Amino acid sequence: MTGQQSQGRSGWSWGGWLILGGLSLLSAGCSPGLWAARAVNPADLPPCVDDDCNCGDFLSQPQAQRVLDSFRGDPYGLDGDGNGLACEGLPPSSPQMDPPGPVSDNPHLGLGNPSHAGRSNPNNYLIERSQYALAYSRDRKVLHWASWQLHAGWLGGVDRQDNFRPDGALPQGFYQVTPNDYRGGGYDRGHVVASGDRSRTVRDNSATFLMTNIWPQAPQNNRGPWRELEEYARSLVYQYDRSLHIFAGAYGQQGSLGDRAITIPARLWKIILVYDRSAQGGLGLTGQSQVIAVDMPNSNQVSEDWRRYQTTIHRIEVATGYQFLSHLPEPLQAQLKQRPLP
Repeated sequence: MTGQQSQGRSGWSWGGWLILGGLSLLSAGCSPGLWAARAVNPADLPPCVDDDCNCGDFLSQPQAQRVLDSFRGDPYGLDGDGNGLACEGLPPSSPQMDPPGPVSDNPHLGLGNPSHAGRSNPNNYLIERSQYALAYSRDRKVLHWASWQLHAGWLGGVDRQDNFRPDGALPQGFYQVTPNDYRGGGYDRGHVVASGDRSRTVRDNSATFLMTNIWPQAPQNNRGPWRELEEYARSLVYQYDRSLHIFAGAYGQQGSLGDRAITIPARLWKIILVYDRSAQGGLGLTGQSQVIAVDMPNSNQVSEDWRRYQTTIHRIEVATGYQFLSHLPEPLQAQLKQRPLP
């Protein structure tokens, strides 16, 4: 899943302001001149249209074309040569999902395997641990997504281990990213499964410092809205004794890091489902369960408020091609994926 290097990324571009204005007018029943004549449902467009799309935010040319065709005037600058085609350097089609593999008994995959990751595709390689599960890409040298449970049983008083290190669980032929690969690159070694989410034992916390759980993250993103969202999620456990199932991941490309060409993702996303366990030990998810979904640019020009980047699970599916919550009944899936913003 690769993309074209993005250009001119910013959190609040003039194009983003115009699009937000257009969305507001549309919801009010008006017909803003910004929208193309062809009807389009904003709920079916990728989340980047809410701030600032770049070619690096898309997995394929048709995906970018749909955004270009949805607005008048090319506010995001996706058609550089004015020939009516968006992001012509992108692949002509989106990557196809791998076939589903055997159902895992890993609790962190209890809601499904979003990309059908397994052991046969090196660019959709499944790693399962007692602390989390993730799908890794050999060629991108970063993960696609991670999935983990968070409840009071995972939290304790263990200090942050800070023992960043290569992941020896990768098969032969995979480059094992090292902490030094990030040196001088201008990006933080950002956690996907947060260190603070695994503070019960030294072993649990140490597992979050394996480099397969790390991505190049813009410092102001990592230390700003992303950290605030992590802390908010843990507060739901600490203050209200809620249980969470969390997915988080990245897509797109805005260049690469170091001599080993570690992909710098263009967009970062997170999905948090909040629930109380049922008396039978189930997740207790209903159509009214709280859902927090965010999708934000991997940029230093981001708002400090993660709520600015809230979206729906469905729109993250549109952007990534993944299928979330596949182990839930389809009517419940549909309800949770379309939950309106609070």
